[in-house]
Amino acid sequence: MTELVAEFALVVEGRELGGDVSRGASAARVYKQLTKQRSANATSGVLFGAEGAQQRHDGKWWQSESDTWDLLARLYEQRQQRRDVAMDDNMDASTDDDATLSDFVRAQDLLERDGQLAEYVEVRRWLEDTAREFQPVETRKGYLFYTRRSIRTQDTADSNAMSDNTQLVTDIDPDASSRQRRDIAIEDHEYTTSLLRTLFEYVRRGRMSDAMALCVESDEPWRAASMKGGLFWRDPQLEDAESTDRVGGNINRNLWKHACAALAHDTGNDSYERALYAALSGRVDEVLTVCVTWNDFVWAHVNAVIEMRMDHGLRGACVYEQAPATSFAHVQSRRTCATDMAQVFDIVESLDGCVQNEARDPLRRLQRALATNAFAEYVEEFAQALSPETDVRMVRVVAHASLCVRQSGAELPEPAVSAVLEAYVDRLARDHDELVAAYVAQMPTERQTHVYAQFVQMLNVSRDHRMQLLQRAERHGLDTHAVCRAATSAGVQPDDLLDSSDPSDSSDPSDQFELSEPSEPITNTEQRQVRALEWTTSSSHLYPYALAQVCTLSRHFLLRGRTNAATVLLNSLPADF
Repeated sequence: MTELVAEFALVVEGRELGGDVSRGASAARVYKQLTKQRSANATSGVLFGAEGAQQRHDGKWWQSESDTWDLLARLYEQRQQRRDVAMDDNMDASTDDDATLSDFVRAQDLLERDGQLAEYVEVRRWLEDTAREFQPVETRKGYLFYTRRSIRTQDTADSNAMSDNTQLVTDIDPDASSRQRRDIAIEDHEYTTSLLRTLFEYVRRGRMSDAMALCVESDEPWRAASMKGGLFWRDPQLEDAESTDRVGGNINRNLWKHACAALAHDTGNDSYERALYAALSGRVDEVLTVCVTWNDFVWAHVNAVIEMRMDHGLRGACVYEQAPATSFAHVQSRRTCATDMAQVFDIVESLDGCVQNEARDPLRRLQRALATNAFAEYVEEFAQALSPETDVRMVRVVAHASLCVRQSGAELPEPAVSAVLEAYVDRLARDHDELVAAYVAQMPTERQTHVYAQFVQMLNVSRDHRMQLLQRAERHGLDTHAVCRAATSAGVQPDDLLDSSDPSDSSDPSDQFELSEPSEPITNTEQRQVRALEWTTSSSHLYPYALAQVCTLSRHFLLRGRTNAATVLLNSLPADF
């Protein structure tokens, strides 16, 4: 953890980015790689027992944190670009009703104009890229190999010997089983089940090309054709000549989606086949039945929201009249689809069991804030809930996420960001005091002096180390003179020093004036007061202020008979003072 803290600080200082941290997304990508490496290290050579369980837990945390930085980089880079790029007249103009454009061009235009929809698509890509690993089925040549062999055997063997095969299909085609209401060979059934699951998992991870390739390589090209119907129609005569040179995609994509919905609605189909076509058509009912993790459930709903908004955005004029789909009214989804990202997370968080527990994970809550563009509200809530028991890892993550978001140009509540940074500085001060200046420099100017002075005046370190901390503060642009004055003032004036009355005026005999012996050691409080002057005697420019503090502290010591403390004070001053 120590090494990681230092590496994060290097990014804040700008060294890892060549001094350019104007784009918070760049810093987030560095954090992603750092934590991803931590995850790999934590899960390599995993031990058994309690230690192994802790390793796996740590590895899961680092992977989830790495995914969080990935999401932040993706979304805030996109948001930054949309703020930076001035939309020209052509981009502002809607093409929804332009009947001379292909569906592909209209879809691209919709994503350009609808920034929220573009973000939803990016969140879906993130959910696909961060999905858990799975083992795909192996490629097998020869469609229904074992069923085909059984049919051949049945044609040549004695009918009595083949009584076990009387329930097998007699034809080899994709519809034979449903048409004849017969089964295929058990080996083929097992392979088909595994194939359908793999196809869904590929689509779930955005790997459509891999899914279609598997179908072709397994001698089931019609499955690839059925999935390819989701491609938007393109025509070189209606597009830029350089964008495409052939007609492609599906001109009746809406009809295809209804057909997919019908396949998903058919309870006679395999559960993963139903989930596959439900995902392709933007349904959630059948997809949710095979979802396992929080990531899966969120993806299912986000995918449905995107398809719904794409359909709505593309509704209108088209070169060709859409085929009617009224016969598919009976396969409408039973669930009410979410309409925005916030509703998606509300639905998932309302689920029971482990998914709800995962949704309560601190990093999942942060991911929700990033995806819903509610990070400002999240930071305020996090700052209000800060306590000594707050997980130091989350303090680190939120502190750096706040810096990334702010560097991306987004508005954040400054008091909340400062509170989070101060909480992180408090934790750094214990073991990494050399890194504190880099984070104090990210605070508002009016807070920098107070926070850094409060930090340094509490340190019980050598004078040389104190001077190094001042040099770091100066390198980060802090007002070191103001820091020194504030640190000395706070250090030499505790509550008892503010009362400068003569102790001999006291009527209590125990408070009578007594001179200390020259050899008597000074107290810890006196030592701290004397050393507090080191801050203002570090620079000749501060000598006038230091002189006033020396006089005040010397008088305090002498009025109490602490001549030994006054002697130590005067002997500690520089020779040129």
